[in-house]
Amino acid sequence: MHENQLNINGKKILVTGFGPFDNHIINASWEAVKELSKLWPQSELCNTQLITKQIPVSYEYVSTQISKLWQEYNPIIVIHVGVSYKASCLTIEHIAHSTGYVRPDIDGKCPNEICTVCQILKTDINVNKLCDSINENSKESGCKACISHDAGRYLCEYIFYQSLNIGTQKTLFVHVPDLHVYSSMQTSKGLYDIIYFLVKNLNDD
Repeated sequence: MHENQLNINGKKILVTGFGPFDNHIINASWEAVKELSKLWPQSELCNTQLITKQIPVSYEYVSTQISKLWQEYNPIIVIHVGVSYKASCLTIEHIAHSTGYVRPDIDGKCPNEICTVCQILKTDINVNKLCDSINENSKESGCKACISHDAGRYLCEYIFYQSLNIGTQKTLFVHVPDLHVYSSMQTSKGLYDIIYFLVKNLNDD
């Protein structure tokens, strides 16, 4: 943990993880987000409200509900977290596409993209500095980080695009490894470091 308490009283941070899908009966992303909410009250950011939500792996749910979460909470930061079997560390995604989602969700459905224009959105968060910061603190957190430019064209990239479409300056997506690579507590500490970096940069601006 970090030493200096940051003054952002009354602000809200939204962090989401995904529910079960395919072989991920226990989704490592949601397990880590749950652990994050447990350590939050004793952290230096405890004067900021942490909102955590489990998101079903459903295109329809994401397309209709994510904008409502933004409206309801007006968060200063939104971090979506998902699991990737390819991930060997905290993988910070950089871009998301509006189209190309052909893999069916838990309901066996894909988005109707007939009228969707192909667009690419990028986060305005400095992912290079963020990645360096996480790696500098990796001895304490137990987590390394890397940057990715391919979020997978499934619900992870889909939710990332939906939020980027609302606020590119506030939105980040992090792919986390499965539980046999990083424990839930380990990943939660890495997620905390990510949030701390983002909050500190908000304060510095």
